[in-house]
Order: sequence, then structure tokens, then C-alpha cells
Amino acid sequence: MRCIGKGAESAVMFCSIMNLPPPPTKFTKFNNILLQAARETCEESMVEAVHEAFEENDGGRDIAVAVDGSWQKRGFSSKNGVVTVTSVDTGKVIDVEILSKHCLILSEKN
Repeated sequence: MRCIGKGAESAVMFCSIMNLPPPPTKFTKFNNILLQAARETCEESMVEAVHEAFEENDGGRDIAVAVDGSWQKRGFSSKNGVVTVTSVDTGKVIDVEILSKHCLILSEKN
């Protein structure tokens, strides 16, 4: 279900409709393990990309980059987005920033 952007509740509903046994109850635990592994891999990859971009530029810190961003939906109703910074010389991603209009701190207080 994670591959199609659905969570644990959707998996439970799908399994019940299809007359299948319920999915594992440790969905969140395994999801967090995968998230941590993906984050570590991304960070390592981006650090390597920065070093490669510096080497392409003969050690200079002024590197050419392309910045691109996207929101989940068109218009002003989107709550999530992403911005990427890519090296023009190597074509590799140097940095990623995830944007959200949802504030976890305020929602936890309510």
C-alpha cells in the first residue's frame, strides 16, 4: 500500500473488501525503518554529489545549479511540495527540501 501512497487504514480496508487476512499491525514500525534507511542513503548520496560538483569545478565553491520546485496540487489548495537543487555539471541532486503548510507543532497542541 505504501507504493501507491496509501497508509495502514487503507490496507485494512482493502484486505477486508478482498476477504484477505488483515495486514501486519506493525505497519508504522516498518515504515519508519524504511524511512530512516532512505533518509540516510539520500544524505550520503547528496554529500557525494556535492563533492563531485566541487571536483568538476576544480575545487571551487561557485558551482552552477538548477533549482526546481513542485506542489502536490495546482493552485493554492496544495499543502505539500518539494524543491530540488541539481548540479548543472554532474546532473546529480545536491539538496532536497520538503515543504508543507501543515504545522505539526500547532496541531499537537490542539
